[in-house]
Formats: sequence, structure tokens, C-alpha cells
Amino acid sequence: MGLFDALFGRRQAVQPARPASASVAKQRLVEVLVQDHIKLTPEAMEAIRQDIIRILSRHLDVDAERLQINITREERGESLTANVPVRRSGVTQRR
Repeated sequence: MGLFDALFGRRQAVQPARPASASVAKQRLVEVLVQDHIKLTPEAMEAIRQDIIRILSRHLDVDAERLQINITREERGESLTANVPVRRSGVTQRR
């Protein structure tokens, strides 16, 4: 907001909220530390990623490029969360 806008009470259009870069960096650091704590190597994380893709691809058309895997610390221990984008909504079941 410019000086004149501030003086005359004009507001800029509301921008969608984005997480602050500091909070994003902090979250990434926490994830790295948790992975280090449970002794997961980058190779192990990639093996988990490939297994998730292989297994879910049997039933869904997953977007492997956008798959995200996070390990976070919770009250009861660590938690692995996978965000698996699906390319199409109509899924057929195999018998």
C-alpha cells in the first residue's frame, strides 16, 4: 500500500493468504529433522514413494509427479501422510 493510499484510507484488493516463507521453511526443517530422527534415508523415502505409486496405480490413475509424502511429529509419535492427486474422477473397479 502506498503512502497516499494509507493517508486517504484506500485499500488494495484482498490477496489470497499465502503461508509466510518463514513458516514454510520451518515446516520443511521439522520434516527433515523427523526423517533424520527415524533414520529414513532419501533412498528409503523414494522406495516408499514408488511403492505408493505402484500399489495405488492398480486402482486409480494417480498423478505421480504431484505426489507428496510428509513425515511429521505428533503427540503419539511420527506420522506419514501422503497426498496423492488423482487424474480423473471416474474410477472403474477391477475384478
